[in-house]
This record gives sequence, structure tokens and C-alpha cells, in this order.
Amino acid sequence: MNHIKNILLSSFLMLSSVVFAQEFSINEKTGKISYEGIVKIDGASATDLYIKANEWFATTFNSASNVIQMQDKDAGKIIGKAAIEVENRGYPNGVFDFTIKFTAKEGRYRYVLTDIAHDKRGSALNGSGGAIENEKPACGSMTMFKSHWNKLKEKAHNKLTALSKDLTNHMSATNNEAGDDW
Repeated sequence: MNHIKNILLSSFLMLSSVVFAQEFSINEKTGKISYEGIVKIDGASATDLYIKANEWFATTFNSASNVIQMQDKDAGKIIGKAAIEVENRGYPNGVFDFTIKFTAKEGRYRYVLTDIAHDKRGSALNGSGGAIENEKPACGSMTMFKSHWNKLKEKAHNKLTALSKDLTNHMSATNNEAGDDW
């Protein structure tokens, strides 16, 4: 009877790993997990979109000047390196560092969050998970169980998805918000 329970438990764990892995979007060119989109905004100039993106960087990150690595207003391009904190059961479990790329053209913009990797800094963990694409944590399964690694990746996925939505919401919001017309 225990043998059957072990088989069922193993099957469930393998199935949940497959389902979990399907949530991530993998960029075909790079083979990396990424969060990206091309969004059309009719009538918006590349300059207006670039300015709105700068606003978003400034209001989203504690120090936009530390995040933004490259800006080119003429090309409508911003590249930044940022981090999101992850917790497990209320305790800090490190950060996921990532690169965010934004490019504006007339009437549309593109964003890409990529190069996502876990680092143990700010936590009591003994090792870092490394690239989010890793099936097993880079520090090894003896230092961080695979189930814990999957929980951290899921938390990062939820935060990066929310961050992407926040960017698209900010970019599509009109500038005529209450108090702006003075």
C-alpha cells in the first residue's frame, strides 16, 4: 500500500512540475524565460511613450537612476537592471535580478524582462538558485530543495507578471488624471 502511495505522490509531483513549467514564456531566440509584449497606443508619439516609460521607472523602482543602465531618447530606448525581493513564509529568500528593456516607436512600444536569476542576498539562505530556467537550483538540491526552488520561481513569476501589467497600465493611462489639469 505504501508503494502505491509513493507512486501516486511521485506522479503528482512530476505532473505539478510540468504544469508549473508551462506557466513560463520562453523566448524562441534566446531560449530564456522572459516577459514581453508589443503594445499599440494609437496616436502616441515615440517621444511621449519614452517619457511615460521614464515616469514608470521613476515611480516603480526605489532609485530609477540606479536601475537605468542606458537611455537614448532619440532611439526611444531604455535598458535597466532591477531586482525583486522574494519571501517564503514571511522570511526573505533573496532576490531575482533581471534586465528590463523598453523601446518606443510611433504608436507602439515593446518591453522585455529577461536574464532573470535568483541571488541569496538579503536572506539567510545558504545558496542561490541561479537562472530561473534552471530545473534545479544552481547551489544544488542539498542546499535548496527543488520544491523550495519551484516556490521561489513561482513567486518571481507572479511578481514579474504583475510588474509587466503595471507597466502596460501606466503606459495606457491618459495624462488627464485628476489634478493634472491645472
